[in-house]
Amino acid sequence: MKKIFLLALLAPLFVFSQNNTNWEYWQTNRWEAKDGMAKEFEMAVSKKTKKFNNTQETGILTFQIVTGPDSGKYMRVVGPKTADFFDQGVSGSAEYDYWVKNVMPYVKAQEGNKRTWRIQGLGYNWDNNQAPKKFIRYTTIRLKQENARDWFHEMRNDAKLKRENGYTGIRGVFALVSGGQWEITVVEPYDAHGTGLGSFGDEDFDYRDEYNEMFGWRSLRYNQIRGDAAIRDYGGQIVETLEFRPDMSTSIE
Repeated sequence: MKKIFLLALLAPLFVFSQNNTNWEYWQTNRWEAKDGMAKEFEMAVSKKTKKFNNTQETGILTFQIVTGPDSGKYMRVVGPKTADFFDQGVSGSAEYDYWVKNVMPYVKAQEGNKRTWRIQGLGYNWDNNQAPKKFIRYTTIRLKQENARDWFHEMRNDAKLKRENGYTGIRGVFALVSGGQWEITVVEPYDAHGTGLGSFGDEDFDYRDEYNEMFGWRSLRYNQIRGDAAIRDYGGQIVETLEFRPDMSTSIE
């Protein structure tokens, strides 16, 4: 698919009860096929996508979750969108009716829509005009309210260092607006497990030395300890691998 603020330190109290017209939104939903009907589900989703999601404006991406408790499920992704997108009704539309009639017979369960906004100051090399990568490392983070600022501080510093030193990896950081327990998702696309998420141009680049030079003596270790401590002790960090399914996604040449 060809088309698809710098924030100061975020306070630990987040209220996303209303949409912000300046935010970039993404929406996800997880689907599980009925036992023995994965192929039928995939074919039905593919046909629906080709029929209703064949433009940049209507595009949808599909990924299959390949590690973790949700392994085998599918994630459908819509975005980037503005707040106005969510003014459109879904129920009763031809697209919705088609999904109910032709796809739902093969559905065992769904998670429900989760709406998020992308925090641009915490990511790097994210380009909505680039084709999807083959894989994604998808990390869900749930923070302790009283320590959340420390995690954001470490992420902001890491993003600044990587942007200024030619790091080749890609990262998008998203905060939940609606659809579940408040959480952060860190999305890191890549093309091959062997090459990893990215690298610095200089093979002798020393991340620790550069970090401490940029942010202060011994700051890396200090910030890592505080950032890790901000993550909830139970279920605070879940890492999954997602694989792109082009056959079930919008394709625009």
